[in-house]
Amino acid sequence: MARTLQQALVIVVAGAALGLAANALSPRRIPFLTPPKAPPQDRDTVSLEEAKALWGSGTAFFLDARATADYHAGHIAGALSLPIEEFDDHYPQIQPVLTPDSAIIVYCDGQDCDLSHRLMNRLRELGYHNARLLVNGWTTWHTAGLLTHAGNQP
Repeated sequence: MARTLQQALVIVVAGAALGLAANALSPRRIPFLTPPKAPPQDRDTVSLEEAKALWGSGTAFFLDARATADYHAGHIAGALSLPIEEFDDHYPQIQPVLTPDSAIIVYCDGQDCDLSHRLMNRLRELGYHNARLLVNGWTTWHTAGLLTHAGNQP
């Protein structure tokens, strides 16, 4: 009996060690402790009124950071789909229309939605310093009765 427990303990410890090692080497590793998300700074966000004005003037690109299925279900009219979870697949189609000076409004859905934050940060890493967040963008825009569209076309 003691030998069986000893063998089981060795298997559990070995499995845990292999799992921890695989996680440490993975490019998509899972953090042991997630630091609290810093709230966006005022310079990182855009109000609904400002977003509406930019949309109306046609001087900004609106990028939807949500999953493609959510984009198809409904999005801000004229917005392009750039799901952060599939960034490398979708960015090459959008990159030709953007310039480093482009005004870019990124959004997702929900007060705590992190997708748009991650997309904004990724775009800024690529040199798009005018990328800003419309917090709770889809719900805020839709609830205000502003123009939306469904399907795969902007």
